[in-house]
Amino acid sequence: MTRDPEIDTDLNAAFEATRYRVFLAGESHVLHIGAPCPEPLNDWLSDRAFASCGWLITAFNPNAEQIDAERNAARDALLRDWAARRASAWLATVNEDPHGDWPDEPGVLVAGIEEGEVRAMARRLAQAAIVCVAARSAASLVWIDR
Repeated sequence: MTRDPEIDTDLNAAFEATRYRVFLAGESHVLHIGAPCPEPLNDWLSDRAFASCGWLITAFNPNAEQIDAERNAARDALLRDWAARRASAWLATVNEDPHGDWPDEPGVLVAGIEEGEVRAMARRLAQAAIVCVAARSAASLVWIDR
């Protein structure tokens, strides 16, 4: 599949501007692409999840196209079931557009799953990218099939 470079640039900018909010112990912590992982998430990864990195993934709005709430909810249930079965630990997340032009997208931060399996789930859910959340490092965008 050939992608339009202008669309890729716009999509990349949108992913980089997104606030990736992670819920942990009654608080929320925001991840930004290229910024260091917040300390409570570092601790969660190493102390609770026993992992050096985790993967943030959503099931909402496949192929970067908005779909109805019912289909998004069904896709989210599939994702959460997968996380509960496969991850050593996982947390609820929500991806937020800082400009409010795109709806919030719930998701999960999973740990203890190899990158290849997370990529396979992202492909199954028709997601363009996932976010690598590395302990003591910057969050990074990982494109699927790019």
